[in-house]
Amino acid sequence: MRRTLLASAAVTALVATLGACGDTDDGASGCNAGPELTVGAEDDLVFDAERYEAAPGCIDITYTNNGSIAHTLLVRGKSGFKLAVGNTDQGTVDLPAGTYELYCDIAGHEAAGMVAELVVE
Repeated sequence: MRRTLLASAAVTALVATLGACGDTDDGASGCNAGPELTVGAEDDLVFDAERYEAAPGCIDITYTNNGSIAHTLLVRGKSGFKLAVGNTDQGTVDLPAGTYELYCDIAGHEAAGMVAELVVE
């Protein structure tokens, strides 16, 4: 009985630890809460700003749709991270200091100008 309780406690502790790591499907496995960034998508195929800034590390991004056309948000060169909005989506991406390009990969959106700069410093 005692051995079963110890094994059960160990499994519970392991599950709680792994859950706290935040292993997500958005390219930020093991990230803890960090800087927050909100990016908006507009119906005229642009983001709500041409340039965004964030501190390095795990960046919590909220992606909102300020119109009615569906959009995506990707960080060029960062595989595994993609947000999609009908209304709102959230995700975390781990980025070191540098300059990145945000873009929408829906056909024609990037070519129409749906790109923005993300400066991480």
